[in-house]
Amino acid sequence: MDSLSMVYLVAYVPLIVPATWLLEKYGLRVTTIIGSVMNAAGGWIKCVAGILAESPAMAQTTRNAAAFPLLLFGQTIDAIAQIFLLGIPAHLASTWFGTSEVSTATAIGVLANQLGVGIGFCIPPIIVPAPPAPENGSVITANLNSTLAGELQSYAFIKKCMMILLYAGAACNTLPIILVLLLFRAQPITAPSVAQHLRNEAKAREKRSRESLQDQEKFVDILSRDIWLEHGQNSSEPDSSPSSPSREQTEQNDGPDVQTTVTTAIIFDPNEVDWSVDGSADHLRNRNLPEAAITMHTRSGGFKGSLMRVIKNPSFMLLLCSYGINTGTYYALGTLLNLILLQFFPADAPIGWVGFLLIISGIIGSIIGGIVLDKSKKYKLVIIVMYLMGLLWMGVFTGCLYRHSIVLIFVCSFFLGFFMTGFLPIGFEFAAELTYPESEGLTSGLLNASAQTFGIIFTILASQLTTNHGSLAGNLFLCAVLIAGFVLLVIVKEDLRRLRAHDSLQSKNQMNRT
Repeated sequence: MDSLSMVYLVAYVPLIVPATWLLEKYGLRVTTIIGSVMNAAGGWIKCVAGILAESPAMAQTTRNAAAFPLLLFGQTIDAIAQIFLLGIPAHLASTWFGTSEVSTATAIGVLANQLGVGIGFCIPPIIVPAPPAPENGSVITANLNSTLAGELQSYAFIKKCMMILLYAGAACNTLPIILVLLLFRAQPITAPSVAQHLRNEAKAREKRSRESLQDQEKFVDILSRDIWLEHGQNSSEPDSSPSSPSREQTEQNDGPDVQTTVTTAIIFDPNEVDWSVDGSADHLRNRNLPEAAITMHTRSGGFKGSLMRVIKNPSFMLLLCSYGINTGTYYALGTLLNLILLQFFPADAPIGWVGFLLIISGIIGSIIGGIVLDKSKKYKLVIIVMYLMGLLWMGVFTGCLYRHSIVLIFVCSFFLGFFMTGFLPIGFEFAAELTYPESEGLTSGLLNASAQTFGIIFTILASQLTTNHGSLAGNLFLCAVLIAGFVLLVIVKEDLRRLRAHDSLQSKNQMNRT
């Protein structure tokens, strides 16, 4: 069972880069279709695995031996599908919603993901309850010993319920494919915000520049060959390539047309510009640099260029680590929650509902956090408050364990989930601001990868500490790493590029009207 859970974490980290490239290259619609199809395929594969499964009490057959590998394969397909879908909320919000709505839209997207996790806490136990006691008077009991008969009856009951759960899950995974194919468009006809309009223009200019550059390279190649044929026949270096003469050779030719061609080809030298002053597109325009130069600097290199620029952004890298620590701690806590609580409460206590409450309160926190961010635009202040409150309630949760009060645990869990989950969409939006005009799908994907990585590490370490030294050691470890993440977050410089681009163009439009 651990492998079925861990495959989601393990698959995410190595595949996030190609999944984000696909989102950047082909857009929301294609990426969502691929993710939805894979999600449905994984669900139906798991149904086949359930059909093949037989009771472990019976003799092993080829059919039974193939069941678990097929189940793991279907789970892996679903794990890969989530990589394509988890980066969608922030990208979809910026593509379809205006500046005053984008944070709330991102929060709702994150809410939907958390809601699915919450449903996973409460629906499966209802559909797959504990098996009833075996009936001694059954036909099976007459032919087999009572122990084996009980195992077979229990297995038959569990398999029947599990198949209902698997079929329902596969059907629910299939429905979004129909909705996406019929109703989902890649982007609106009109950009919802100035920042998105500027990004769309930059993408269009980059595409035109790339096509123009290809045409120009063909032209220069043909022209250079003609120049060599006309002026380079008497050259003392007969082995030099006719299709690619050096710049020095070209400039030494005597024809006036050749000199004109070389002069007009070198319109702008990016090496003569100090890009370190401010790399934002607005600042570059204020320095009277050519629009093509701005485009080539802010969006050159395609996906690889975007990835390198994001990685070289110090504020984003600090946020990346802080986000990974906070969310990784949340993942570790959710994974180890039963292990922690069972050391303080009896097995019949309603500890299963604590995890559900973490999710539900997190949904509320995500919505409220997104609304506050849309209204205030105080990105760093809001994210620091959410992080700090989550840290404080983690400490309170640790202390309340020793009060042995399940009521206090429920109260602490509510506020802990509220602030730690509410942190998620705010982190996505803050990252988008720090890295504009790069794609929100890229930044949110990297944030999720960081969270998955730290989640795996923290789960393993906290599990060992909790098992060997008790819950206090595991919880104190999680509190300590949260403090480290908070320090990193405080250091982040609030560079709101997307908001600045929107405000700058709005100001220019108002000045033009007056």
